Amino acid sequence: MADRINELIQKIREKVSQLKGQLSVEKTKNESLQNELNQLKAQLDFSKNEVETLNAKIVNLQSDIAKAKEQSVESSNEIGVSDEQIDELVKEIEYCIGQLKK
Repeated sequence: MADRINELIQKIREKVSQLKGQLSVEKTKNESLQNELNQLKAQLDFSKNEVETLNAKIVNLQSDIAKAKEQSVESSNEIGVSDEQIDELVKEIEYCIGQLKK
């Protein structure tokens, strides 16, 4: 009977030892995943800041386009610039904005 009890105790010790090892492995994996998560959060924050900066530039460029259109209309009336030329300039400005968005 005592042998059976000692055998069960030994099996329990082995299982506890295995569980401790598995727990250690899982803790290491968890640390690794936490570090990766922190890095991804930092990249996300950087990307968000970059998007905000680009959005501000877009707003400024759109404002510049609106001003340029107003000025071109005023100057086209004075200089005699055709609507086609104005359209070309607008397309060129919009192309430049598209390039900046990339």
